[in-house]
Amino acid sequence: MDEVVEPKKRRGTVLLLSTIIIIASIVGLFAAPQTFSQPNLSVRVAIIDSGVNINQELQTRVVAGRSFVNTSLGYSETDNSTTDSNPRGVSHGSFIASIIASEDPDAALVNAKVVSSNDIATPAAIVAAIRWAVLEENCSVINLSLGISPILNDSIGEAVKWAFNKGVCIVAAAGNNGQAGITGSSVESPAIYPEVIAVAAVDESNELYSFSATGPLLNRMMKPDIAARGYYQENGLTVLGTSFAAPVAAAGASKIISHCITNGWKWTPGLIKSAIMIGADNLPYEEWQAGAGLINIKMALLYIDFVQKRSGLPLLSVISPTISPLSFERYFINHTQRIPVSIFTSGNTTFSISYQGIASKWLSGPTSVFVNQTGGFEVCLRVEAPDNVEDQTATILVRSSGFLQQELNIEIDAREALAKVAFDFTHTTWFIDSIYGQFRKLYRALSYAGVAIDELRDPENLSLNVLSQFDAVYVFDPCTWTYVDNGFSYERESPYSYTIQQLAAYKNYFANGGNLFLVGMPNSSIDHSRANALFSQFNITLHDYNIPALTIRVNGVSSTELIIDMIEHPVTTGIDSFDYNGCSLNFTGSSYEIAWKNVSWQDENGTAYSTRYAVLVGLENSNGGRLLASGSNFFFDNWALTNLYRSDQDLIFVLQASYWLLRMLES
Repeated sequence: MDEVVEPKKRRGTVLLLSTIIIIASIVGLFAAPQTFSQPNLSVRVAIIDSGVNINQELQTRVVAGRSFVNTSLGYSETDNSTTDSNPRGVSHGSFIASIIASEDPDAALVNAKVVSSNDIATPAAIVAAIRWAVLEENCSVINLSLGISPILNDSIGEAVKWAFNKGVCIVAAAGNNGQAGITGSSVESPAIYPEVIAVAAVDESNELYSFSATGPLLNRMMKPDIAARGYYQENGLTVLGTSFAAPVAAAGASKIISHCITNGWKWTPGLIKSAIMIGADNLPYEEWQAGAGLINIKMALLYIDFVQKRSGLPLLSVISPTISPLSFERYFINHTQRIPVSIFTSGNTTFSISYQGIASKWLSGPTSVFVNQTGGFEVCLRVEAPDNVEDQTATILVRSSGFLQQELNIEIDAREALAKVAFDFTHTTWFIDSIYGQFRKLYRALSYAGVAIDELRDPENLSLNVLSQFDAVYVFDPCTWTYVDNGFSYERESPYSYTIQQLAAYKNYFANGGNLFLVGMPNSSIDHSRANALFSQFNITLHDYNIPALTIRVNGVSSTELIIDMIEHPVTTGIDSFDYNGCSLNFTGSSYEIAWKNVSWQDENGTAYSTRYAVLVGLENSNGGRLLASGSNFFFDNWALTNLYRSDQDLIFVLQASYWLLRMLES
């Protein structure tokens, strides 16, 4: 799927997370009382949002306010008021304030307005608001019910890390682009950072909302961290979103801090995150869907009460994940699987790591790790066996003196791989480009067909020796455009290009009998001038003609063109159509056309014309090397392989293309 969009123009992937609004027939999923007790205001919670309308409930709760909607911070107009800007008619910040006030009657609220009436917030304003909340208003908790697709040079990410290191607890909405898990990795910034408590959204039955963003991140780190109620109702208007789950957790963090202060205990943001995660109620979801589970502050407080204290600091830690593999993963014998483990803890300590169980002989990793509130380690699983392995288990124990023991349980069923394939993401900046992102369904389909998948991510390690380890290499989205944060706005750039040595590695790999699938996109998504340095090694180039000419998105799903014209070929056997949204290809020499699109039109005189545009090209050499090239990744992605586009044959088409490249059906 096409990932390149102007960040500040996309509600839901920009800074104010989209809300789903329902006019309810029943008033009051929860209602504020008409009389309010005097709060003690011992803990300050910053609400960095669209401003707050102060009503009777909030008039004793909002202790400071400032607008950062100013031309000096990148806005087109200055708005010095601190009242709610009501972006798209929704009193977003006011709702956040009401939720926190209801959940924690003693929290003091600090109102930092960064969202304008046209639903825009600049990175510079958010960074300035974070620094103001910490340095001038002494806030202990910051709520960020806003987000942006992860980008390079993320100044907001740097700001939340800075605030964490200053001792501030950061809570952020996970995001609303989950699409029932179809999107794959959809957790947004700043929720992606380990210093942040990322909050997913559940309904009144504790079922995960379909829009709630899911992980894992592209490095397999688990996100979100916790789940909370993701709806709010006021005067017959119901709003849904992870925006409204985050303040539930922020209020919970405030309660924990107040509890520690009352008891004379120290606290850290690492303690708050550990307590919230370890105290969570189980939900019938995996950790990459709903984190540790449903937030339960009473249980979190019980843990804090009864754990050991060191110099007044409760000793709490938690690890993630606690179970492996993930439901869509598959292990293979004689193949290395990397398992990153995150550790969150209340202070700084060294944890010992031990490996137990009959299958622990296949695990390798460190025996200790030092963690200062956030950290982790990586374990490698490599099942060395002559035959398939079933029902084997191993446990990784994480211990430190005074802390509760944490466990990661691994269940091992490993099969012999029929082939080994690399997904080459070395020249893409898109966070959804991974086996956990938009190609999760492809990874699952190929792995269940017996193909072991590895990711290539480091361009510096791209060499003939590396490529030659694989039976085929799929090169996805080479030389993507990305947006870089310059403070006031986002600038488009293409950070990757191919070196002479890298191009030679691909060319020699193919010449030696290796198999390639080159997967391009339109020039609006990837830099054709750089990507074609690779394609042209094989007498193929990406052409700047888009198919379809216009893309429409409905409910998060892009429109596609059905490709129905194709030659008889092992890739196309039994295929009537496949989906396409990309660019056409030019080819010369020994390359040949496998599928194409005929485009017809009339000029102003009524004269009819028709042009044939190649969309799938093949190439073979005398050493057995096979190559496929396309200008679209749409028939590969999760939406295609779940039949959410027009064709219901994308999965069969992709599998047949893979079988042909890998010679899996040939005797």
